[in-house]
Amino acid sequence: MRFLYKRPKMDLVSEELITVMQVMSSDVFIYLDLFVFSLIFTLLLSPALASVSHMILFLVVCYCLLASIYYFIVSRMLEGH
Repeated sequence: MRFLYKRPKMDLVSEELITVMQVMSSDVFIYLDLFVFSLIFTLLLSPALASVSHMILFLVVCYCLLASIYYFIVSRMLEGH
């Protein structure tokens, strides 16, 4: 069975991995991930929050906090190199 499966060339695999890494480390993808994490965190804390308006406010504050941490620490650190 091994002879039926042809391995791709290393150059093609390398190019594909570079493309995946560029997409995964793009700013848009990271900010989308931060929003999803904020949403999950808000939903997990929903029993402790009083109303829907508090949940929305908490979501916005949590997202802004995470986005500012990413922007001021990680993004600025990567610009320096």
